This record gives sequence, structure tokens and C-alpha cells, in this order.
Amino acid sequence: MGMIRKMKRNRLVLYVTLGLLCLLVAGSFLIHTQCLKPSISYYSILEDHIRQRQTEDRSKYVLLYTNFFDVKNWKLTAETVGPDYFQSIHCPEKDCVLTNNRELLPAITDYDALVFHIAEPWAYSLFEKVPKLRSPRQIYVAANMESPAHTKHLLAGDHDFFNWTMTYRLDSEVVWNYNNFVDVETGLVVGPSDRPQWRTDFDEYYNETLLEMAMEKSKMGVQFVSHCGTISKRDDLVREIQRLMEVDVYGKCGTLTCPRGSPRCAQMLTSDYRFYFAFENSLCRDYITEKVYNVMDTSFIVPVVFGGADYSKFLPPYSYIDAQQFASVPELVDYLMYLAQNPKEYVKYFWWKDHYRITGSQPFCDLCRKLHAIGTRERVQYYTDIDAWWFDGACQAEAKIKF
Repeated sequence: MGMIRKMKRNRLVLYVTLGLLCLLVAGSFLIHTQCLKPSISYYSILEDHIRQRQTEDRSKYVLLYTNFFDVKNWKLTAETVGPDYFQSIHCPEKDCVLTNNRELLPAITDYDALVFHIAEPWAYSLFEKVPKLRSPRQIYVAANMESPAHTKHLLAGDHDFFNWTMTYRLDSEVVWNYNNFVDVETGLVVGPSDRPQWRTDFDEYYNETLLEMAMEKSKMGVQFVSHCGTISKRDDLVREIQRLMEVDVYGKCGTLTCPRGSPRCAQMLTSDYRFYFAFENSLCRDYITEKVYNVMDTSFIVPVVFGGADYSKFLPPYSYIDAQQFASVPELVDYLMYLAQNPKEYVKYFWWKDHYRITGSQPFCDLCRKLHAIGTRERVQYYTDIDAWWFDGACQAEAKIKF
């Protein structure tokens, strides 16, 4: 870096000297044509630029400064992973190193980015103090997969502290969602996106095998849930639905049990039940957890979703039923009954399986790519009031469907 600065300084001196000579000659009315041309080789400028970029484009080091709950390495394969890891997840940019080892580099200021898990109150423990020194070029990242209803770290004191966010929200610098929908034909991620370009082949869809399967189903609805009394009041909604149709509830919030990981639990979703109730614990913008993706990926059962997200940005059309699109519980139940009595219409909800596959998201791949982006080198932003960004208008107090 010292040599690059010296070359830039020498080039500036040359520009100034030649400029003064041209002015002196011009004062004598003898203007040499060379004064009207660039006074230094274009090749030299390009070579200087390439050398500078090669220095800046070194491996990017990312320090996982806090734990992900009680997991130090954030569920990675090792304490430190590098280009081989990014190669294994098919990341277009591989020149990054992820670590939770603070001693990997000589100083904390040598890391390009520090990632902080804001779901936990790390800043107020005895062992997780913020760094005493910070380089102006460093990126501090606020990471969270939980909704504002479950954010335990106090963000109010973090003014001008974080540069980027890595959350499930689509307006984050790095989107850390649970799953993606990938187009089988193109290999491109279609959802989540603010303006997804979904296929629309569901209207004429017909599958004889799935039709026979649907006609053999004997039960209406099922839910697996062990987190009771949530802010979304999903338990109350299910109880209202149970007044009008059968819904079996497994887990601590219900009366039935099925061992976690049991093949029978997964099998009965396809063989016995028509609808799976994937209700979120809070009604927050863009907040969709793994429950709906898991059941869509592994079973032939139609999910009924309940949350604060615009599901059309995340899931293909006619692949789910959004409870929030109904004015009341009776209206929702009437539609579910209609589908139960019309298996050909019910089966259309599986059209998407011919066109899309569900994959896991790779937020650290996106983080690596963004750290290498030209825009990142040219400017650094700060969240002046990240508390307001995270909480203001992010969640709904009342559901749209009345119950």
C-alpha cells in the first residue's frame, strides 16, 4: 500500500509540473500540441489501477464475533472455513474466510467484517464486549433470523454502529431467509424476491396418481406446534377453526404426540391429511420460517399459512392457502371444505413440484460476494437508528382474518 501511495504522489507531481509548463509556454503564445494531450501513458494509469485493485481484492476475512445462540461456529463445518467451503456451496465468489477465532488475524481491525447475532443480549454479558478499536473500512453486520418479537438484544444503543443487516427481511443488505424456490429449468432463484416471476401453469394441471392419493385422504387439518401462547394468537385461530372442522394438533400445544423424526409422522401428512397449518408465532413483514418449506418439500399436503408476510414474494401461486386473505374463519373453512370435496381442484396445488425445487439459503455466500463488490469498497454506510429500522412498522398487532 505504501508503494501505491508513492506512485500516486509522483503521478500528481508530474501532472502539476507539466500543467505549469504548459501555462508558461501559453503565456509566450507558443502552445505546444502535446499540452492538449494526456501527459501520462494510459497504460501506466491502467497498470496502477490493476495493482491497487489486486491489493484490495485479497481474501475477505469475516469474524463471527458473537455466538449463534449457543453455537460458536454458527453451525458451520469447522471453527474456520475458507474457499473450499464456498466452493462446496457453489458460491460464485470463493475468496473469503469465515471464522469465530478472534486470534486468526493479528488484530481485530484486520477483519473485513464482524457479524453480531442480535437475537441474544451479547453486548451486556461479561465476555462479549464490543471491540475497543474499529477500522473505518470494516463492515459491522447485524444478523438475525428471528422476528422483532423475539429480539433480545437492545438495539436502541447501537446508533451508527452497524453498517449492514443480514436478516430474513427483503430490504436487508444480505437476505438470510430459510429457503429458496429455484426454477428447475433455468437453475435461477425465483423466490424470495420483491418481484418474483413465477410460472402460472396451475390452471390446467392434472395428475392421475395425485388425484388417487387425494381421494384416499380421510382427515382434514393437522398442526405440529410446541411454542404456545404466541403474540400472533395462532392457538386461538386454530381453536376457532376446530369449531367448524377437524384439526389434529401434535406437540405441547395439542393433545397428540408423534416422535420427532419418525417416518410415520412424515408419511401421514401425505397419506392421511389434506391441510397442514403452518402458522407463524408473530405477524411480521417477510417473516416466514422453515415449517411451511419443510412440509412443501417432503410431503403432498396443502399448507395453510398465517403470518405477516406477502407470501406471493416467497411461494409459487396456487401452492398454499393464505388465511389472511379471508375475512373470517367460516369463509376460510368453507374454501377448505370445497377443496376437500373437489379433489381435482385440490390436486392443482401441487403443480409447482414439476417446475421448482426448494433449496436452503446461503447468506454467507451473499455476504462474501457483497464484500468483494466495487460499491462496498467505494462507500461505507451506517444505520443511524437501527432500532427504528427493525421495529417501526415491522409487525402487525392484529390479524386481518377475524377470529
